[in-house]
Amino acid sequence: MTDISKYVINYTKKAQAGQLTQLVGRDDEVNRLVHILLRKNNNNPLVMGPSGIGKTALIEGLINFIASDAAPTVFKKIEVVGVDVAAIMLDTKTDEEYSFILKQIFEDIYASGGKKILYAKDVSLIVRTDINPENIEPAKFLKLKILEGSVRCILESDPLSYRAYVEKDIALLGKFQTLFLEEPTVDEAIEIVSNQKAQFEEHYGVTIPDDVVKASVNLAHRYIKQRYLPEKAIDLLDDASSLILMDKSENKTLTVEHAMRTISAWTGIPLEKVDLEDQKRLALAEEFLHARVIGQNEAVKVVSDSLRRSRSGLQDPNRPIGSFLFIGATGIGKTELAKSLAEFMFNEETAMLRLDMSEYMEKNSVTRLIGPPPGTPGFELGGILTEGVRLKPFQVVLFDEIEKAHPDILTLLLQVLDEGRLTDSKGTHVDFRNTIIIMTSNVASDLPTYQRMDVLTNYFRPEFLNRIDDIVTFHQLTEEDLAKVINIHLNKLLKRAKNVGYNVTVDDKAKAWFVDEVYTSKFGVRALKRLLQHQIENKLAFLIMQGKVKPGQDVLVTMDATGKKVQMFAKKGD
Repeated sequence: MTDISKYVINYTKKAQAGQLTQLVGRDDEVNRLVHILLRKNNNNPLVMGPSGIGKTALIEGLINFIASDAAPTVFKKIEVVGVDVAAIMLDTKTDEEYSFILKQIFEDIYASGGKKILYAKDVSLIVRTDINPENIEPAKFLKLKILEGSVRCILESDPLSYRAYVEKDIALLGKFQTLFLEEPTVDEAIEIVSNQKAQFEEHYGVTIPDDVVKASVNLAHRYIKQRYLPEKAIDLLDDASSLILMDKSENKTLTVEHAMRTISAWTGIPLEKVDLEDQKRLALAEEFLHARVIGQNEAVKVVSDSLRRSRSGLQDPNRPIGSFLFIGATGIGKTELAKSLAEFMFNEETAMLRLDMSEYMEKNSVTRLIGPPPGTPGFELGGILTEGVRLKPFQVVLFDEIEKAHPDILTLLLQVLDEGRLTDSKGTHVDFRNTIIIMTSNVASDLPTYQRMDVLTNYFRPEFLNRIDDIVTFHQLTEEDLAKVINIHLNKLLKRAKNVGYNVTVDDKAKAWFVDEVYTSKFGVRALKRLLQHQIENKLAFLIMQGKVKPGQDVLVTMDATGKKVQMFAKKGD
């Protein structure tokens, strides 16, 4: 006979020894679990919620109560036990050995006559699953005993396992009373984390002030949307505390900066952007955006106001940071504003996922965004949109020419705009709450505002338009605006030339020619890139290859006598 005692975890004895989590708050939830256990029938609690929300802490808090003097008399002779699955796996060589020991443990719980309650952290202990074939016989035995009421069980499960296994077994589900555990509020999480900070203070030999605990919870809540409180805040405090071991300073007091440095490392957002008090920076949003986006004062103002609303807490926290429909002709600054927003909010203009909706006009295009269904090629790779945001949740998502997208894609976007999340083909919820959603269109760009909405409703359903934060109008650029834009692009080009040793000057005549060419082009500013390549970059490269321009020489870009052709030549020395 195998000694099964070494594979059994006695949670009641752990509680009596003070080895279980001391639960903070959750009084109503503990009371509900106690009431379920006191029932005559169907007295098996099932705590369901996502990972990190505190399911285990709640159940350990329940066990602490059951082991305490305050518990009802009926609990005095009851022990809550669990199975050390890892220990069994280490000691057994075959599935048959594993199954034999596990079934012995379940038989022992059954033989206790109700004096032992099984605490199962893994639904596969109870439900026969394909992923755990060695557990088929023990699970079958345990399920039958639960169904007949001779074994009681406390079960915890995440939503995915619940839907995949528990929910499908109607007979078994009827024996459980489900408690859906909600994420604690920020204030509740602060209290929970405060209760655990002593563990980190002792482990790391540091002091953790209360304001750092509060800041850690707020930072985790604000920036780590794909995980849940309190775990993500506890993890943040743990990681931040470890930074002190790397600091050479004798000061062993944790600071808010340590927490900010951790968030920066986790998310890739530069440290200066991770600031609980970033009102001053957002107040100057227009100044930053105007440096790159010329002649679109109204658009810059609308976008800046929306960002401030989001950061002030006045906007729904379960939606993206901002969502905009940019209306305007080609080449007047819509994409440039999107890039500027990426740089302003996330410190790099490459923090942007750009999707050309002219490539998503067919009904099956949806699968490219969220991934193909199971069993089809490419399923394991996921979708372009969902995987892009899952791997980089802090970015601008740009849908170019949105009016060309298939209607099913617009329906898909309703979920993003309304709930801040999207479910991919694998069933994974991808969080969009840290993104800025921008859609561009040139529909009705030539119409006055009061006529534009009538035309837009021919392309977009009213419920879609109503979920967008702002519809932003972009105006045609004046010649004065174009001169400023051209100066910006020229300066970038001349700086690159200077970095490789060539001092290039563009005179006013040449600048005026570039303005005229861009102003009369139907491509707007987009024509400028090609013009600069053809008229400056290509010509300079040719002169360099011919040896007619040497590093350190001054090069002049001007117009010929006719004023119609750009000329370039190296200046002669004095």
